[in-house]
Amino acid sequence: MRIASFNVENLFDRPRVMNLPTWTEGRRVLQAYGRLSDLFQQATYSDDDKAEMIRQLVELDLVVSDVGQFVTLRIIRGTLLRRPRSGPIEIVAAGRADWVGWVELVTEQVDAAAIEHTAMVLRDVAADVVGVVEAEDRRTLGLFSSTVLPRVGGIPYEQVMLVDGNDTRGIDVGLLTRGEYRLVGIRTHVFDRDADGAIFSRDCCEYHLRTPRGNRMVVLL
Repeated sequence: MRIASFNVENLFDRPRVMNLPTWTEGRRVLQAYGRLSDLFQQATYSDDDKAEMIRQLVELDLVVSDVGQFVTLRIIRGTLLRRPRSGPIEIVAAGRADWVGWVELVTEQVDAAAIEHTAMVLRDVAADVVGVVEAEDRRTLGLFSSTVLPRVGGIPYEQVMLVDGNDTRGIDVGLLTRGEYRLVGIRTHVFDRDADGAIFSRDCCEYHLRTPRGNRMVVLL
């Protein structure tokens, strides 16, 4: 039996801010994005919360428009803010119940060569069970296995599973297994919490597999 893990770094679409030449260049945007997302979840917005929201909106270039270079503000219902023609931006929502919406990272397509190189790695490793990091969703992971792997001479994986986790960037951990290693049980830990909140930034999903000899194997991602 061969087990492997690999960071696929998004398969088809990747946040634009994560495609910058260096990590340092994107860190500021990701920190502002994460902080603003946390502030939005507050039940009640204090004056300090509103002031900090405005600072983060400025950092994310969302003062004039809901669409910035790296981040988009989605407002589905209600009113979060007001942009007067003269004067500074204002947060008018009193709390989370006043509006429905979020901030999301702008994505762009991953270079085709990078996608194929990822497939070549998995082809050459030829593992029976593969844990992957930074995959977009189960459908994308399945399409990668069924279409890109054969294109580079690899063998598709019969079972592809991904449980949506806590990461607000939409990058999660998933599992690829060969047919003889049957997936017989899944247990997610996205809801596990301690005094500081969610324990896992994505998940620590348990995948229970039955091996060809009938043994039970548990893979933690």
